[in-house]
Amino acid sequence: MTYEHPVSGQTRDQFYLENLSRLSSYRAHDEVLSEALSLLINLFRASGGSVLYVSTLSHSARQGELSGAALAWIERWDSALRARLRARTRQVQLPSFAPATQRILPGQEGAVILIPLIIHERVCGSITLALPTAHDLDHHDEQALGIFATGVCAVVDHLEQLNLARQRLSQLGLFYQMGRTMSSTFDLERLFQSTIDLAISVVDAQGAMLMLLDREQKDLVCQVSRGGTRSIHAQRVCIGRGIAGWAAQHGQPVLVNDPSTDARFDPEIDGFLEHPTSAVLCVPLKIKGSVIGVIEAVNKASFSAFDAEDASVLNTLAGETAIALDNARLYHALRTERDRIIEAQESVRRELARNLHDGPVQLLASLAMGLDYLERVIQVEPGRAIEELDALRKMARRASQDARTLLFTLRPVILETQGLVPAFQTYIERLDASERFTPHLDTGALLHEPDVRTAAVIFSIVQEAVTNIQKHAHATNVWIRLREEESELVVSVEDDGMGFDIESVEANYDQRDSFGLLNMRERAELIDGVLRLESGPQRNAPGTLIELRVRLPEGERPKNGTSSDASRDREHE
Repeated sequence: MTYEHPVSGQTRDQFYLENLSRLSSYRAHDEVLSEALSLLINLFRASGGSVLYVSTLSHSARQGELSGAALAWIERWDSALRARLRARTRQVQLPSFAPATQRILPGQEGAVILIPLIIHERVCGSITLALPTAHDLDHHDEQALGIFATGVCAVVDHLEQLNLARQRLSQLGLFYQMGRTMSSTFDLERLFQSTIDLAISVVDAQGAMLMLLDREQKDLVCQVSRGGTRSIHAQRVCIGRGIAGWAAQHGQPVLVNDPSTDARFDPEIDGFLEHPTSAVLCVPLKIKGSVIGVIEAVNKASFSAFDAEDASVLNTLAGETAIALDNARLYHALRTERDRIIEAQESVRRELARNLHDGPVQLLASLAMGLDYLERVIQVEPGRAIEELDALRKMARRASQDARTLLFTLRPVILETQGLVPAFQTYIERLDASERFTPHLDTGALLHEPDVRTAAVIFSIVQEAVTNIQKHAHATNVWIRLREEESELVVSVEDDGMGFDIESVEANYDQRDSFGLLNMRERAELIDGVLRLESGPQRNAPGTLIELRVRLPEGERPKNGTSSDASRDREHE
């Protein structure tokens, strides 16, 4: 049995128009949808109804008394429609599709009227009315209901766009705040916290995490996370594992709104929230095209899905974060280098003070005492004055020699004017005149001269090696050798002294006042050189061998005199 509509056609049309006008004044989408459902329930004298809307803004509600076959039908329909809309199915096919349709329920339990909600030619929900008995809906009724539903959707869409504009305005404020925060701090921990808070805010996520790439271990390390029930701080993830690992491996954003069907999803990594993971958005952090980490957001707080706009916003945040992280790392590297330079300067000052105290200063003090003694000798035994003067003369010359050697060690000007080999020849002469061991120099047939900067570093490394021999080796001989091997300059310092256990010395560096080996390694790195040490158990011969290999770039200047001498030889031939 069917009943005619309780309100005439003309009155119904007026009813729809008046109420659409009233609904357009509402400011909340849930109020619009709930009021539209209430109006239709009253208009059709329905026992109850349901509204379901899934889009950027989502809402579902039921009103009135729903039971029996009507309730079962509405629950099945809402559940199926919600699943398909969340899966982002672009077109939802309805039974006997029309602006509005009526379905007779089995067992003479009434009927339901199904009114689709459509925005931009895409189904985004429905209004369902439960009727005690079927109504006699004609084509005009179906069209009028469809137009009314379209009007309701237009109002909701307007509110969605307004809400989106507010969100974008809020995002601009957040990005401004982000720019200020990231440009004003080099504290990595504060940077991590600010980034993850912004990530959650800009994409409206339930949780998020930030992971950085450990290039040595070739995995991702979680630096900070929010929203999870279990701690994943410092958790390591292999590159390629999970959605986060895939994004890091391929350097591409990943947007998954149904993780259970995606083979890349790993619950141990991507499913760190209290709630089941329904959506994952992960973007890489890149510097100059190289991936340094990822930001992953999980689940929309509104229980909807992530979209391309979310991916774009999070990608922008990732770009800003990567630059800020790189700046912070550079800042900390510069601070570390500054501290190292300051420590090196202090070490040089201490070494200079020791050398002055143990050398020229001691000799000058002895010279002063000798002059006082000479004064008394002249008064008592004038004949001995010549002998004392001779001793004082030798002492003064030794002090002068030590001072000159010290100045040469600090800045060998000959290195800049004549080159590496003449500098080593002068250095050997000074060592031969002042040391207990015998120095030897073998320069071989060097055809190329390194640039002044590289030569200065090589010279300082050799000096450091010889200083260590002077202090610790008790050597009889020291050999300094220079040779060319293909495109490399090989410089070695070898002694026949006691030697030492390299591993033991390097393991206890933090408890030592001297950093000779460390200084040599760091200086070698400055010129892209490779330093090799052999001593103690690692060496089959007595003493220590230190070898430095430096690549000679193409176009390196010829050794002083080599080219001209060769030309003259050819002319005489």
